[in-house]
Amino acid sequence: MKKTSIKLAITILVGSNLLNASYVEDYALTKEYKLLNDMKLAQKQQEVILKMGKILETKSVDVESLKRLEVRFEKVLNGLIYGDERLNLRGTKLPSFRAKFLELKGLWTKESKLIQKSLKNGELKDKALANLNNIMLKMSELIDLYNKSYSRFKQKSKISSIVYRHTLSKGRHIAFNNF
Repeated sequence: MKKTSIKLAITILVGSNLLNASYVEDYALTKEYKLLNDMKLAQKQQEVILKMGKILETKSVDVESLKRLEVRFEKVLNGLIYGDERLNLRGTKLPSFRAKFLELKGLWTKESKLIQKSLKNGELKDKALANLNNIMLKMSELIDLYNKSYSRFKQKSKISSIVYRHTLSKGRHIAFNNF
């Protein structure tokens, strides 16, 4: 019984070390991905959209909270497009990202006006909620682009690492300490 529990403990330790090794490698890669913060804030934008939807669904709308969320959403959206040092956003010049962001910005401009009108006229709430769903779909498309970009980055990094290790193992590395 004692031997079995020792073997089990060793197996668990070895297995967890293998998992940790892949996590550490993945963590190291994330530090090098230049759009990591942009990707994270884009994902948080979805939460902001959901919060706006919940506020609009209530009978008595908390106008101040809704306005703060709108301002935050727009500030981050502009940072994702053009960059914002205070938010540590790089912005993007990649055509596929830029086109989606500009499309989203156009939708958001219309939506924010509709939200303000819906606060004055309760009948427009349903339309505002439907438009928020469209914004959520566009945001999901953007996050999908970020995820694909990050996956390509990880794949290139891993291939580069394999090639580098292979050249080292063949003795083709450069020695800088030659006298």
